[in-house]
Amino acid sequence: MTSFHRPRLAVIVPALLCCSVFFCGGESDVQAQTLKADFVSSGIARKVGGYRPIQSQMDQEADIVEVAPEDLQAPRYGFFKVGDQKWAYILDEPEEGDSKLYIDTNDDGDLTNDPEPKWKSTTQGENTMYSGSGEIDLGDGKLGTINFYRFDPNDERRQSLKDTILFYTDFGYEYTYELDGQEFSTFVSGAPSPTTRLPVDRDGNGKISRRFEMASVGTPFNFTGTTYVFELKDGALTLNEAAEELEQMQMPPDLTVGKPALTFTATTMDGKEINFPDSYAGKIVMLDFWATWCGPCIREIPHMKKAYANWHENGFEILGISFDRADMEEKILAFLEKNEQPWPQIYEGKLWDTTLGNMHDVSGIPFVLLVDGDSGEILATARQLRGPGLSDFIKAQLERKFDIELEDKPDEAEQSDNDKDDDKDEKDGEDKDGDEDGDS
Repeated sequence: MTSFHRPRLAVIVPALLCCSVFFCGGESDVQAQTLKADFVSSGIARKVGGYRPIQSQMDQEADIVEVAPEDLQAPRYGFFKVGDQKWAYILDEPEEGDSKLYIDTNDDGDLTNDPEPKWKSTTQGENTMYSGSGEIDLGDGKLGTINFYRFDPNDERRQSLKDTILFYTDFGYEYTYELDGQEFSTFVSGAPSPTTRLPVDRDGNGKISRRFEMASVGTPFNFTGTTYVFELKDGALTLNEAAEELEQMQMPPDLTVGKPALTFTATTMDGKEINFPDSYAGKIVMLDFWATWCGPCIREIPHMKKAYANWHENGFEILGISFDRADMEEKILAFLEKNEQPWPQIYEGKLWDTTLGNMHDVSGIPFVLLVDGDSGEILATARQLRGPGLSDFIKAQLERKFDIELEDKPDEAEQSDNDKDDDKDEKDGEDKDGDEDGDS
């Protein structure tokens, strides 16, 4: 059971052109705001905070192209489709040697007069993965970048994708507009659609909160005091004042080092009530948002166990917050026993809708914070709290807090296989919206 006193909501923003239309079905007579739109040829995925890959099936015949490169050995044919446009491509994939990708960038049927896309291989264990980027001509003098990747067709885990290239648009538009006299910019990947969600960096920190800094087309939102809505009509997005009034959405929590941690009460799996951070007075405590299904989380367990064993008696605590699904209590307890994790856990069985996860705006796990139990100050975040250096970092924090010098502990052998995985794990963890297999 968890309780807190921070309102929550979720929304976002876009626009391409603007016309003088009124909010449908509402009482407002305020005309749509004119929005400034600038085409961005590449880099949109980073600006919107991610991407959703699209599956392109290599199921076409050779007649989709008029002129093909010479000396093709094992060509496969398909289309990259974006909206109502499509561009033919050829993937030459011989049994021996590297594959090569050709894209009909200018859509003239001739694949010998187009810029060469980037297409490189990387080895992952016994498999070879390809990735790269290329350009597509969108018309009106606009060239947009698409990024793509292909899993090894011999990878037994991904046989459903053996005839597939996954791609996503890295081009789009930047829109500038005003909300209650404040100027904002936001981005849309590709062309806007009825399901478009756009980021609005309300606090200007360069990071996007999926709960507090996103607005959806057709959904009213209140970021600044007035309730607005973005509507899509004939492919164009317009900004209007909404007829209904919503309470202003709170700002995202600032969970950076030096800021106060959020306070909450919760009950652990063994029935103990936690008043955070007061229950940890005289100690430092690491909040660990995790799940038994999260590979990156599991790889951190040996480092956490070492730090806990070394410094628990000196004032180091861990409080786990599980993102596991419903009816998993017995399995979680068995997992904790098997992996010798003695620290307390909070479990609701709500996956990504976990109360404390929403409160802390968690969109990817593992998510960790180190907090001073006396001052409530955030001492560290994931940058310092992941990997084999965790124990040494906790030792330094305890020495600083209590103004003491602690003796080094014997360096016991850790699970080396897990440590090796850390080096190749480039992602921060499991992402709520992550879907590397893409959409059809």
